Amino acid sequence: MTYTATFGGDTVYPSQISYLAYALTANTTFVWPIESNTQLPAIARIMDVTPTVAALSITMPDATQVGVGMSTLFVNKGTDTFTIKNASGTPLFTCVQGSAWYLYLTDNTTTNGTWNVFQYGASSSVANAAGLAGYGLVAIGATLNQTITVSTLNNDYGVGDNDRTKAFIWQGGAGTLTLPLAADVDTDWFIHFRNDGSGALTIDCQGGDLINDAGSLSTDYGDSSIIVCDGTNFYTIGLSGGAAASSFSYTAIDLAGLSGEYTLSGGELGYTAYLFTGALGGAVNIVVPATVQAYWIDNQCTGNTLDVGVDSQAVPVAVTSGERAILYCDGTNVLDADTASIATPIAIADGGTGAGDAANARTNLGGTATGVALFTAASAAAARTAIGSPSQNEAIAYALSL
Repeated sequence: MTYTATFGGDTVYPSQISYLAYALTANTTFVWPIESNTQLPAIARIMDVTPTVAALSITMPDATQVGVGMSTLFVNKGTDTFTIKNASGTPLFTCVQGSAWYLYLTDNTTTNGTWNVFQYGASSSVANAAGLAGYGLVAIGATLNQTITVSTLNNDYGVGDNDRTKAFIWQGGAGTLTLPLAADVDTDWFIHFRNDGSGALTIDCQGGDLINDAGSLSTDYGDSSIIVCDGTNFYTIGLSGGAAASSFSYTAIDLAGLSGEYTLSGGELGYTAYLFTGALGGAVNIVVPATVQAYWIDNQCTGNTLDVGVDSQAVPVAVTSGERAILYCDGTNVLDADTASIATPIAIADGGTGAGDAANARTNLGGTATGVALFTAASAAAARTAIGSPSQNEAIAYALSL
């Protein structure tokens, strides 16, 4: 039943329309049948919907415009599936051929509202994909599909359980992404991140949790990874660096008072250059994993040599105090990257003098006794003596005698 306005002749709807048969030809947003709202289509208590093509949708109107308890029954009279969405476009349920779904409002304090839905008269249970969709899932038709929501950040952010599967794109300067407590999220919880900003993004843990066996992880521009939780700690999967300047890494380790074996582990692994400092208590064997990796070792420890090798390596590489060495592990042993040493004295053919001192160098380079004496003469008189010339007085006397 409808009513006619006294002025203007427009249709005035009652508080709710009893029935509407509607041919759904395109994605459509409905309105409430309130006051003199003449927009069409309006929501009815019973709606027979006949979609003309697949995957169309009906969007419910603003929930704040009506009271709780507002309800409607959707019946799919066609052969194609359609989806009912709330005011912001989030799917509420999917209505397949021949199915009937009842929808009623339980909270109208927001535009989207809170809707309860259940299926009428199903001879067999039909899963409602939209109702089952949780974090990281989206209903497409009658099926659940994985989704990753992308969020851009410019300020520090504390990640929560409800951020599961999200991809965070950092676009600020230096900042911090704080992970939730591992005990508060499930063992299969994960997020994605990429540092696309102008500064270092620190991935920080709470309450003693660790990420890659450290309390925090510093990332540079271009770094990206999946971060997963095992219920106790966090780990990166596929951590990659995008900036060439980030490919060379460095760390310093204090070995003061230590002796025996020191095994690199956890956050100490994966660096290129290592600076070791401190007064050693005795000889120290630095044990590295048996994986292919380069090691630039700077031994600034005092007291003893550092031996670098894999566990149980028969002859580790020795780096004496105050020296540096470039080493590498071939997956089995640690080896010295410098396989050649400089032999002294350097031969003349190799650009040297073939001698260990200046006197022999002059001789080796072709100097005769006279030439060497002339070269090393400390004065003009000594030079004349070296070449057998008379002294200045002898030369004058000789000239006067003529």
